[in-house]
Amino acid sequence: MSAMTLSRPPRLDSLRSYSTVLGMIVVVVAVAVARPLFVDPRNLAAVAVDATVLVVLAVGLSVLMSMKGLDLSIAATADLAGYLAARALLEGHGTPAAVLIAIGVGVAVGVVNGVLAGYLGVPAIVATLGLNLVLTAVALVVSDNGTPQQLFTAPIDLVKPVLVFGSDSWGPFRLLLLAGAVVVVVAWFATTRTTWGRRIELVDAGARAAELAGTPVRATFASGFVLCGLLAGVGGLMLTARTGLAVPGSAQPFLLDAFTAVYLGATASPRGRISVLWTVLGAVFVTLLANGLVLLGLGAPWRYGLNGALILLALALGVLRRRGTR
Repeated sequence: MSAMTLSRPPRLDSLRSYSTVLGMIVVVVAVAVARPLFVDPRNLAAVAVDATVLVVLAVGLSVLMSMKGLDLSIAATADLAGYLAARALLEGHGTPAAVLIAIGVGVAVGVVNGVLAGYLGVPAIVATLGLNLVLTAVALVVSDNGTPQQLFTAPIDLVKPVLVFGSDSWGPFRLLLLAGAVVVVVAWFATTRTTWGRRIELVDAGARAAELAGTPVRATFASGFVLCGLLAGVGGLMLTARTGLAVPGSAQPFLLDAFTAVYLGATASPRGRISVLWTVLGAVFVTLLANGLVLLGLGAPWRYGLNGALILLALALGVLRRRGTR
């Protein structure tokens, strides 16, 4: 059989590459038809703000997963970072201290995960799941079994900068949205325009080949966990600022949403690979879908069920695409 017979029409390949994006568009249009309020500019603006925390968490996870790693502790890290930052504010330590605490918690968790998985060779799923349980226990202890930290009822001079960050705008843009955009731009630049980004690609291609090319594989892999933890800490602080409240467990729904965003973004990508910008698209779609379900009067079971189905569908499409390229 000739190569001409085996080849597929380029138009068919292009349609297959963008089938996930087309599917997203169909879902959005269907919800808009059922509930016109869904595409109201004010609702879309609210969705954009709601997506910021998920975008920050998913971007960190995408960098790690592009090296075939994963982190099951990002939600627990965000919870603990946001809670300790809120408590520092209420105790009068000031906004800079609260920000440093949130970032410090994230980096510390990332370093521990990086050492365990990157240098000691502990499977990432085991290391991060174990640390997830430890962080959950710590959050319950420091919060006295879930006592919330309420910023919106505190003296305004203690919490004003954080509440302003969570609710105010700079011109037409919410500050949270601008912060999320900064994270995306920096992560995109770091992964596509730097030596570190090139090392990530080499590790993704194969650890052995990367070592032969002189890439510090363990350090590069560990740095993915550090970035993931750092952005989890930032995400926890953003969630606390947005809601004006810190409660252990409030970030847990973002774990499944972040994985869904990464897998959907990879499936939607023409190259079928995980990347920062396509992960952002996945995160925005997940947030749109959650908002649409609320407008349709469907609760949490539908959201979890659809997210799980989307992950399975993304994995299945990824397998089919790889088979089709062989």
